[in-house]
Amino acid sequence: MNRRNFISYTLGILTSFYIYGCGPSEEYLKVKSALEQHPKIVQKGAKIGKINFITRENDKDKDLRFEAELLDINGNVIGKAEGFRVEGFGTRIFRVRFNDEPEPPPSERRRPRRFRQQENPQESPSPTPNNSSPR
Repeated sequence: MNRRNFISYTLGILTSFYIYGCGPSEEYLKVKSALEQHPKIVQKGAKIGKINFITRENDKDKDLRFEAELLDINGNVIGKAEGFRVEGFGTRIFRVRFNDEPEPPPSERRRPRRFRQQENPQESPSPTPNNSSPR
């Protein structure tokens, strides 16, 4: 009788793990909650669909790049959100674009700050050359 109970309990536990699994990861839940709170997504009333984490070759970095589908009430894809999650730090959503919005031309897209500073260096006073000639 003891053996039969052990086997039935073991099968019950294994079946529950098989059916329910381990659930979504902590990072997935944090990204989803950050997306649900984004003002542009809240304004349109969109729901978060599938979130794809993009793997990179260099796994030393602890940032996870992601792309998420934005859904309407009927479950149709109406847009896309992109960003990254830094483990233990936070989530940055750098692009939310809906399908009814026109794609911005490449010249109007914002570039990262370090590239903008290289293109348009601030006008700093440079030393004026001494115009006196050697005697």
